[in-house]
Formats: sequence, C-alpha cells, structure tokens
Amino acid sequence: MQALLAIALLTLKAAIRFRLLIVLGVLLLMTVIGLPLIIKDDGTAQGFTQILLTYTLSFITALLGLATMWIACGTLARDIEEYQIQMITVKPVARWQIWFGKWIGIMVLNGVLLSFSGAAVYFLMIKRSQSLPEAQQVILKDEIFVARGSAMEDVEDIEPIVSQMMVERLEENPELAKMDQTVVRDQMRQQVLAMQQVVQPGYRRRWQIQVADPEEIRDLPLYLRIKFFTASAYDTNTYLAYWDIGPPEGAQRVRIENSISPEAPIQFEIEPNLVDSDGVLTIDFENWNEKALLFPRGEGVEVLYWKGEFAPNFARGMILIYCWLGFLCALGLMAASFLSFPIAAFFTLAMLFIGFSNGTLSQIIYEGGISGVDSNTGRTAAPALIDQFAVAAAQGLLSTINMVRDFSPIDNLSTGRMITWGQVGRGIFQIVIVMGGSMGLIGVIILSRRELANAKSF
Repeated sequence: MQALLAIALLTLKAAIRFRLLIVLGVLLLMTVIGLPLIIKDDGTAQGFTQILLTYTLSFITALLGLATMWIACGTLARDIEEYQIQMITVKPVARWQIWFGKWIGIMVLNGVLLSFSGAAVYFLMIKRSQSLPEAQQVILKDEIFVARGSAMEDVEDIEPIVSQMMVERLEENPELAKMDQTVVRDQMRQQVLAMQQVVQPGYRRRWQIQVADPEEIRDLPLYLRIKFFTASAYDTNTYLAYWDIGPPEGAQRVRIENSISPEAPIQFEIEPNLVDSDGVLTIDFENWNEKALLFPRGEGVEVLYWKGEFAPNFARGMILIYCWLGFLCALGLMAASFLSFPIAAFFTLAMLFIGFSNGTLSQIIYEGGISGVDSNTGRTAAPALIDQFAVAAAQGLLSTINMVRDFSPIDNLSTGRMITWGQVGRGIFQIVIVMGGSMGLIGVIILSRRELANAKSF
C-alpha cells in the first residue's frame, strides 16, 4: 500500500507540473461561470436547464475526459520514453503497483476537479433559478429539481410471434418456402413491430404501465412523457391527441386533449391517483389525424413520478461521471503501456470514436458481413471467412460498448429522472470494475512483459 500511495503522490506532482492542468483549470472556470453568461437562456425552465445543466455538465465531462486520457497517456509513456521508470523498477516496487499507483493519482486529481466543478454548477443553478418568473420556478421545482421515478411498458419479445406468423404464412402460401427465409423473417418482424408501434388514423392504442405502489404515489402528480414519429422527415406539424387515462372501468378515468409534435419528446402533467389497486396506469390514445403515428417500443410513452430530492440525485450523477473518468484513465494507461505518448493518445481517441459509432457495428451485424451486400435483400449474399470474423468482432465490441453506454447521468438529471443507488452500483461494477479492470489487466500484463531498457524502439 505504501508503494501505491508513493506512486500516486508522484503522479499527482507530475500532473500538476503539466501545463495542460493550468489550461484545464481555466477552461473549467470558463465553462462553469462563462458559459451561462455567454449563452443566455430564454427565461423558461427548459432553456435554463439546457444551458446551466445539460451544456455545462457536458462540457465539464468532455474536458475532464480528454484531460484524463491525455495525462494518463503522458505520465506513463513519458516515464518510459525518458527512462524515469527505471529508477522505480530497480526498487522493490512491482510494475502492477506502478500502473495502479498512477491510476489512483490521476483519479484523486479528477475527484478534486469534478467535486469543485459539480458543486459550482449546483449552487449556480440554485442561485440563478431564483431570477426566473414564478411560474417557471414552479415548473423547475416539479420537473427538474427533483428525482422522479420512470415507468414504461414492458417490451415484449416478438420472436415467438414472428415464428408463429411464419408458420401460418407458410401454410397459407407454400411458395414462401422457396424464398430466402432470413429475408422473409425480417419482413414478418417489421410487420409485427408496425402492429405494436404504429397507430393508424381512426384507431386506438392502449398502454398498461406498472408504475408504483399506489400508497407510495398517493396525491402526487404524475407526468406523461411522449415521443412519437411520422412518416415525414423533420415534421414540424402538430397533431391532435386524445388520451383516456385511468382504470378502464373506474369513475376517476379522465380525458385529456392536447396538440403534440413529433420527434422531440414532450411531457405534460396528469391528475394523481389514476393508478389501479395494483399500481398499473392504463393509457388509451386515439388517433383522429390523417397520418399514422409511430410510438417506439419502450420509449413511446413514459410515466414519471416523484421519488426523491434533487441534491442527492445530483450527487449520484457526479459519481457516475466519476466512473466514466475512471474508465478513460484506465484506457489511457493501457495504451501508454505499449505505445509512445502521441500514438497512445491517438489510440485512445480512436477507441472512443469506435465506441460512439455503434451504428456501424449494428449495420455489420444486420448485414451479416462487410463485403458483397445484396442490394435487394440488404444482407451479405455469400458470407466469407472475413465476414464471419467481422460479425463476431462487431457483436463482441457492441456488447462491450453497451456495458458503459447504458449510463447517461446528464440526460437523467436534465429531465428530472431518478438515478438510483442500484444504477450507481451497476455503474461502478460495469464501468470501473469490469471495463476499467479489463483495461488495467491488459495494461499490467503488457507493462510487466515490456523491456523497459529498450524503450526507444517503441
């Protein structure tokens, strides 16, 4: 432990000597204080939140993330390139202690900077919110400065339905057996998805959502968050919506009429105590517009309800951001274990770019390869060995990436959603222990086997 702390202290001193740290401090100060002054909000609760919470926290996370990778790559790669690490390795200090000592040192620095930035953002938000009109302050208190639980309809596995439909269609039309079964199944799947997501003109769609124990949310307001699409791209029209909410046979069932816009999520308040005795909220939607409306499965209709205060929720969000920084630090140190400083920095940025390009990975999996894609079917006609390898690699990368992409604390905070301790625990386990630990294991193995006396050859 003494060796780890000594390495961590040396890493802190080296990081403080980096000129990047001075630039980082100035940029953080400009972000926390200068950004809200440069970009004025429109006086609404939504505009206030967008500037002081979403934009500011996003900039802080990006700045700290880039600085973390830069320092992680620099502190280890330069120690190796400039032969400083040999002065440590000749002492009774294991190389894994060097690696993790540097990780601890950088994360201590991140903890100080993130705590300062997060506290500044929080108190600036509370102070600036008092200048909003009283009506907007009420909205801010009810919808943003709160920790709300979220409930959505359970997403049903459609594959059994698709299989049953395939059997029925083959019995009705044996000619389908002569076609590519993968293509036929994909078409059936799209039909099932359309039936579950699309509300045609003149039709009704029902959602039954398990919200919470009725006693837990008694007399508390509920909010519906709606997201839908139309066949027109960038549709700026509004559509009339009729909502019947509450137990189907209950006397307290209410009807709401409003105009809603596609693509961008909207939310509106509904009366309390509309769930049944089992905590289920029944929502019926009638489409009397001329266009079909598509409500995506799992996110088309969401129920939000009060669960806690904003301050603890904000603190949990900061912990998740800190977990992200821990992963980025491990990634940078892993790259610096076998690459020179500039190449390690480029490598970590490339890995992040791949991580945020999961659409490309999904496309490789869907098409079944990377070569010879049939324009009629949209799939690889004759998968070769390289196609099979590409699909396997894409599946592995996508599952790995999704482990860390599932956590979005800034989105949750800016919409007033609850960040539970369970999510924090999963974030620590998946982001830091599993992903960060994997990077650490790889980095330690490489560093342990690397010939440090011949560092200039790398």
